[in-house]
Amino acid sequence: MSQETDIQKNVLEKIHSGEISMRSRIYFILRIVLVSTVSVLTLIGSLFALSFAFFSIRASGVQFLLEFGERGLLKFIILFPWTSFLIFLLFLVILEFLIRRLTPVYRFPLLRIFLWILAISVVGSTLVDLTPLHPFLLSEADKDQLPILGPWYEQVHDSHQDQGVYRGVITSLTGTGLIFVISHNDADLDSDEGTWTIVPPPGFDIHTLSVGENVYVAGHLQNGLVYAYGIRVVSDD
Repeated sequence: MSQETDIQKNVLEKIHSGEISMRSRIYFILRIVLVSTVSVLTLIGSLFALSFAFFSIRASGVQFLLEFGERGLLKFIILFPWTSFLIFLLFLVILEFLIRRLTPVYRFPLLRIFLWILAISVVGSTLVDLTPLHPFLLSEADKDQLPILGPWYEQVHDSHQDQGVYRGVITSLTGTGLIFVISHNDADLDSDEGTWTIVPPPGFDIHTLSVGENVYVAGHLQNGLVYAYGIRVVSDD
């Protein structure tokens, strides 16, 4: 009892001396509301950033590189949407800080808190990616009707020819089965448009391909020919 009295006495002395300032109840209520609001907005931002990374990988075709062996894996790492992923991690760090300020989670290890936030964000981002949100925003960006986020979405269609990645429609197949030609023209006059002659990798059965099919090709350009190490037929979507 005397110990509690001493603590109260010390607190009162610090208040009178100005070391501790008194705060009204409304101050703490507003603080909780503010921190809660910022936490919710930060969570939404993290879900958006990570779901965009998922969408970007799928919409750009980068995911197909995982089917092309070690060389494809290296290209996948290079072309991974690191910017949106790093923004997602930044949001997670901010969110963890806000949650520790809002609730008495000091009793739990910081790593456990971070892992819980990470798990919730990954599940939430996956659900967001299943919605038509990102395809809609991409279509708006393609029509130059998406301010601020437009350039972010337009990069989904960026050419990766400098990394040896080619996309297009098969326009012709040779009778010998040694090469085929693809062409890409989406009428936006960007760097991913062109026509390329593809030499399939050893053992690839060119007869599985048909004129008019969309293909995703990884290879290296030499003497006007693209020597492929990976070919993937993709849907018209």
